[in-house]
Amino acid sequence: MSKLKLYIISANMLLVLGFFFFNIIKNESILNDGKTVLLELRPVDPRSIMQGDYMALRFSLGDQIGHRTRWDMTKDFEDIISNDGETGKYCVARLDDNNVGHFVRLTDSVNGLHENEILLRYETGKSTWEKYVYFGTDSYFFQEGTGDKYAHARYGMFKVATKGGLIGSCNLVGLCGEDKQLIK
Repeated sequence: MSKLKLYIISANMLLVLGFFFFNIIKNESILNDGKTVLLELRPVDPRSIMQGDYMALRFSLGDQIGHRTRWDMTKDFEDIISNDGETGKYCVARLDDNNVGHFVRLTDSVNGLHENEILLRYETGKSTWEKYVYFGTDSYFFQEGTGDKYAHARYGMFKVATKGGLIGSCNLVGLCGEDKQLIK
């Protein structure tokens, strides 16, 4: 093998490793420094033979965004993509005393928040039978045979970046019950 090929392979490996380390650092910073936000779940209970036990996550807040943007199954995704061509947008949510997020408005700006408001970056997805809005992830995988304890999950617990270039990015921490405590 020539030295040039060795250098090219080494450079590619360093780029790939750099990409993975950057994503790990980014997600760890959100988990460590992010604000805890609870989003109310809408019940969905799929099972997957190939993937194992999991729960598709649909959020009441996402339904409100869908109603505000007036999209339905007859529209193409191009109809709900923002003007800059990205599918990601921001939702402003007001946090109550229990850190549960409630819809306030949609915005493209990271400025102009009032007290007890937080930006949530959302994305749109499409399954076979519906379009939906999700925050960070659209599914939650759990150990096979433990589905019963998640059957009554009421909230998704997220850590949300509140500053810097990642503002509004959401990382799912886990699911919570009616008591707003993490299900373990």
